[in-house]
Formats: sequence, structure tokens, C-alpha cells
Amino acid sequence: MNTALRVPWRLLSFGVAWILAQGIAESVLGPVFGLLSRGVGETVPMYPCTMLIGVAAACAVALRFVDDVPWSVMALGDGAWRMKRIGRGALLGTAAMLGTASLLWLVGALRIEGIPAGGLDGAAFMEDSWGGTALRLLWLLGPAALWEELVFRGYLYAVAEEAAGRWVARVSSSVAFGAVHLMNPGANVRTTVVVMLAGLCLCLVRERTGSLPAAWSAHLAWNWVMAAVLHVPVSGLPFATPGYRATLSGSDWISGGAWGPEGGLVAMLVLGGALAVGYRHRGALTET
Repeated sequence: MNTALRVPWRLLSFGVAWILAQGIAESVLGPVFGLLSRGVGETVPMYPCTMLIGVAAACAVALRFVDDVPWSVMALGDGAWRMKRIGRGALLGTAAMLGTASLLWLVGALRIEGIPAGGLDGAAFMEDSWGGTALRLLWLLGPAALWEELVFRGYLYAVAEEAAGRWVARVSSSVAFGAVHLMNPGANVRTTVVVMLAGLCLCLVRERTGSLPAAWSAHLAWNWVMAAVLHVPVSGLPFATPGYRATLSGSDWISGGAWGPEGGLVAMLVLGGALAVGYRHRGALTET
């Protein structure tokens, strides 16, 4: 069968396997997380874990039984989990977000203010210490970033690249990445464009390092710095903010407003600049 004609079948198989595996994981782990939540006295989020299990199982089924290809097509081959590559990704994600925040601070659109203990109303969880909150955010954001990378820069990218080439893989996976984030609170055209730019940057990390885990660590670092260091919303979602928080002011077009600093023009400029540098210096991130 023509490769392009197989794409809908491959994606459908992946989606069905994902739904089934996640449903099984929720049934099995639901009681476990219920006991754990009662034991610690607060809700322990289950969905990051079950989403990751569902996606990982779907990738395994699709690659083994539908596509009959190795994990290396998703940049998960030998050396993909090498700490040097993962650390490089984390450094890039951290630098990009701190650069965005620094520019916002320089133009007067971001400032740090103290707040009472307890964080934001409607936060995902409560914690009275910075360290405790930071660890909980790793538990929440780490699996979420990994399943998103497995889906968008992993399986969807691999299918699109085989069917139509690398540029189609970059663009299609990034458009899908932006479309999924339209479900987040406060999403609009501007925020979706920034998310798509972030997707293209993560494609670049994947390609230059040959490592999907490097793209995951960059993704996680970007989100974790926002949530745990700056205490700002991540893609419109608020989290606990013990002791202080960064507040955004001025035009939402500049700062991102309630969506967070990744939703404004400054983030667009940082991500666009990263893409320009990355594609101009093609060997800059390559493992030697």
C-alpha cells in the first residue's frame, strides 16, 4: 500500500491503542492512587501517569504490530537517553524561558511580588514550601511533557516524515501541538501561534540531538521554570505559588497575560530567534 494512504490507518490504530491502554491503566491504578491520596491527605494526580502509560503502550503497539519499525524512527534509538543529550535539552529549555522572562522584566511587563502562603485560588495542589511544590510540579509536568513528546515529536513526526518528508513532519506535528492547546483556558490565535513555534523548536532539538528525550527535557525545563521558579501559569493553567510569584502586566500581546509568558510577542521573538539560529547553524546541537 502507498505510504501516504497508510497514514490514516496508522494514526487510527495508534489512537485506538492509546484509548484502550489508558482505560486499563486508569482501572488498575485508580484504587492505588485513591489510597495514596488518602495516605498523604491530598489528591495525588493520576492522569499524568495514566496518560503516559497509554501513549507509551500505543507507541509500542503501533511500532511493533502496525508499522514493524524500530524505536529509532522516533529518535529513541541507542544513546537517546544519554545524560549529555538530556542535559543539553534541559539547558536549552531553561535558557529560552529565562530569556523570555528577562526580556519581559526589562520592558517592565514582569515583576516579582510576595504573596501569602497558600498560593493561587484554583491551583492544582497546595503546598507550604517551595521545595515540596517544585517536586510535585516535576511529578505533574514531567510525565505530561513526555507523553506530549511521544505523540507529537515522536509518533506523529515519524509517520509524517516517512509519508511526506521532514518539513511536513515539522509543520504538521507543530500545528497539531498548537491545536491540542486550544483546549486550555484562555487559548486564542496568538497563544496557538506561540505553541506552534515552540513545537518547531522542539522538532529542532529532536533533529539536532537525534534524541526525543532531549526534546522532552527541553519541554519540561521550559514548563518547570515557569511553574516552579517564576510561579506563573503554564499554558493558561495556574499552579501553587508558595511565598512569591511573577506577575505580568501591560498588553497581553506583549506579556502573554493570563496564559503566562509563553503566550506573548516576547516569547514569539525568543522562539523565532532560536529557530533562526538553529537552522542557520545546523551542527550546533549535534552530538559528536
